[in-house]
Amino acid sequence: FPSSGGFLTSCEAELQELMKQIDIMVAHKRSEWEGQTQALEACLSAREQELALAKAALQEKHKEVGLLQCQVEDVEKSKQDMAREYEQQLKKFQEELSRLRKSYEKLQKKKARGGRGDASKGKEEDDFELSRLTRKLEEFRQKSLEWEQQRLRYRQQVAALEAQRKALAEHSQLVQTQLANRKQILDSVELASQSEIQHLTSKLERANDTICANELEVKRLIMRVDDLSENNRLIVEDQQRVQEELRQSKKMVEVLQDEKRELKATLQSQEDFIDSSKLHQEQLEKELARMTETLHTKEFLIRALEERLQGKQFCSPGLELDHVLLQLDVAQKKEQHLQSEVTRLENSLVSSNARCVQLSEELGENVKELQSMVDHQTGSKAEIKKLKEQLSQAEQTHSSELEGMRREISRLTQELHQRDITIASASGSTSDLEQRLRAEIERAERKAVEHRVILVQLETLRLENRHLSELLEKTKCGVLEGKDVTLRALREDYAVELHKVKSENQQLRKDLAETRAQLERMAQPCPAEPEGTAQQQAGTEPQARDVQHRTAREAQNVQGDHAARIHLQPAGTAQHHYEEPQRCGAAEAGPVPPEVGEPPSQTSRRNCEESHALVGAEPSCHVVDENKGFADEASKQPVSNHQRESVPLCPLPTASVGSIAARYLEEEEVRSQHILECLNAHIEELKKESAKIVRRFEHQE
Repeated sequence: FPSSGGFLTSCEAELQELMKQIDIMVAHKRSEWEGQTQALEACLSAREQELALAKAALQEKHKEVGLLQCQVEDVEKSKQDMAREYEQQLKKFQEELSRLRKSYEKLQKKKARGGRGDASKGKEEDDFELSRLTRKLEEFRQKSLEWEQQRLRYRQQVAALEAQRKALAEHSQLVQTQLANRKQILDSVELASQSEIQHLTSKLERANDTICANELEVKRLIMRVDDLSENNRLIVEDQQRVQEELRQSKKMVEVLQDEKRELKATLQSQEDFIDSSKLHQEQLEKELARMTETLHTKEFLIRALEERLQGKQFCSPGLELDHVLLQLDVAQKKEQHLQSEVTRLENSLVSSNARCVQLSEELGENVKELQSMVDHQTGSKAEIKKLKEQLSQAEQTHSSELEGMRREISRLTQELHQRDITIASASGSTSDLEQRLRAEIERAERKAVEHRVILVQLETLRLENRHLSELLEKTKCGVLEGKDVTLRALREDYAVELHKVKSENQQLRKDLAETRAQLERMAQPCPAEPEGTAQQQAGTEPQARDVQHRTAREAQNVQGDHAARIHLQPAGTAQHHYEEPQRCGAAEAGPVPPEVGEPPSQTSRRNCEESHALVGAEPSCHVVDENKGFADEASKQPVSNHQRESVPLCPLPTASVGSIAARYLEEEEVRSQHILECLNAHIEELKKESAKIVRRFEHQE
C-alpha cells in the first residue's frame, strides 16, 4: 500500500515536470516572437520619427525662406528711403550753392560798376562783405567735402546692402533648392518606408500565423495533458477516499480502545472506592460500637454518681453538686456530638450505597457497549480487507494507465524536441545567410559612398576652379577701371590658388588609387552562397532599397554642404559658373571632347543605365514587382538641379550575393577608369585656361 502512494507521487512529479517544460518552451517561443514584433514596431517607429523630423526640417526651411524674403523687402525699402533722403538733401545743397554763387556774382558786378569816388566810401563795406562771403564759401567747401565723404559712405553702404541682398537672394535660392531636394528625399523615403512597412506587415502576419499554429498545438497538448491529469486526479481522489476511510476506521478502533481503557480505569476506580467505602463503613460501625459502650459506661457512671449523691447529700452538698452538674453537662454535650456524628455516618453510608449501585449499573452498561464495539471492530476489519482488495485492483489499473500515459508523454516530448531542433537549425542557417548578405551589402554601400564622395570632390574642384577664373576676371575688370592692383599680387594669388588646386588634385588621385586598390582586393572570388528561400529573397529587397536611399542621402548631404560653402563665397560667383570658362577660352580652346565636357554625374548615370540594361538582359536575375514599380515611379519623377549634380544609385538586383558583388566591382572599375580620364582631361583644361589668363594679363600690362 505505501509503495503505490510513492509510485503515484513519482508519476505526478514527472507530469508536473513535463508541464513545466512545456510552459517554459511556450514562454520562450512567445518571448522570441514578442521580441521580433517589438523590433519590427521599433523599426516602424524609427521610420515614422525620421519622416516627422524631415517634415519639421522642411517647415523650418519654409519659415527661414519667409524670414529671408521679409528681410530682403525691408532692406530694399530702407535703401529706397535713404536714397530719397540723400537726393532731397543734395537738391537743397545745390539750391543754396546756386544762391550763393548768384549773390557773389552780383557783388562782383556791383563792385565793377562803382566808381573810384565811391571806392573809398564802400571799400570797408565791400571788404567786410567779401570776407563774409569768403567765410561762407569756405564753410560750404568744408560742408561739400563732408557731404562728398558722406555720399561715399552712403554709396558704400548701398553697395554693401546690394551685396547683402544678392547674398540673401542666393541663400534663399539655395534654401529653395534644398527644400526641393528635401521634398524629393521625403517622397523617396516615404516610398521606401511604405514598401518596408508592407514587407514588415507580411512578415508580421507570417509570424502571427506561426504563433497561432504553435498556440493551437500547445493548446492541444495542454488539453491532452489536462485529460491525463484529470484521470490521474480522479484515481488519486479514489485512492485518497479509500485511505481516508481506512484512517477513519483506524481512528475509530483507536477511540474504542481508548474508551475501553477509560472504562476499565473507571471500573477500577469505582471498585477501589467501594472497597474504601466498605472499610470506612466498618470503621464507622466500630466507632459506633465504641460510642455506644462509652454511653453505657457514662450512664452507669451517672447512675453511680446519683446514688453517691443521694448517699452524700448531707456531707458536702454544694461542691459535689456543682462538680456533678458540670460532668453532666459535659456528658450531654458529648452525647449530642456523638449522635450527630452517628447520623452523619449513617447518611454517608446511605449515599455510598447509592453510589455503589449506580456504578454497578454503569459498569454493566459499559460492558455491553464494549461487547458491541468488539463486534463493530470485527466488521470493520472485514471491510478493511475488502477495501485493500479493491485498492490493489485500482492500483493495477492505474499502473497500466500510467504506463500508457508515459509512453504518450515520451512520444510528445520527442516530437517537441525534434521540432525545436529543426527550428534551431533553420534559424541558424537563416542567420548565417543574413549575416553574409548584410556584410556584402555594407561593403558595397561603403564603396558606393566612397565613389560618390570622390565625385562630389571632383565637382567641388570644378566649382573652385571656376571661382578662380572668376576672381581673375574680377581682377582684370579692376585693372581696367583704374584700381591699383599690380601684376605681382595677381601672380602670387594665382600661384597660391594653383598650388591649392594641384594639392587637391593630388589628394583626389591618391583617393582614387586607394579606391582602386580596395576594388582590386575586393575583386577576389567570393565564396559560393547557398540558395535562399523565397522569403529570404523577399527579405533582401528592403535592405537593398535601404542601402540605395541611405547612400543617396549621404551623397546629397555631402554635396549640399559643398554647394552651401560655394554659395556663401563673395557675390557674383554663382552667376558665372558656366559662362566664365567659355568666355576665357572661346578663342583658343577649340572643341572639347565629350568625356571632358560631360559632367561626371551624367556619365555615372549613363553607366548606371547601361548596367541596368545588362542586368535586365541576364536570365538569372529576377526582380520582384515591388522593385519594378519603385524604379518606374523613380523614373517618372522630374529631375531637379540637385539631382543632376548628385549621382543616383543603381537598384541592386535580388540575385545571389556573389553575382551582385562581381557586377558591382566591374561597374566600379569602369567608373574609376572614366573618373581618372575625366580628372586628367579636366586638369589639362584648367592648366590651359590658367596659362591663357596669365598671357592675357601680361599682354594687357
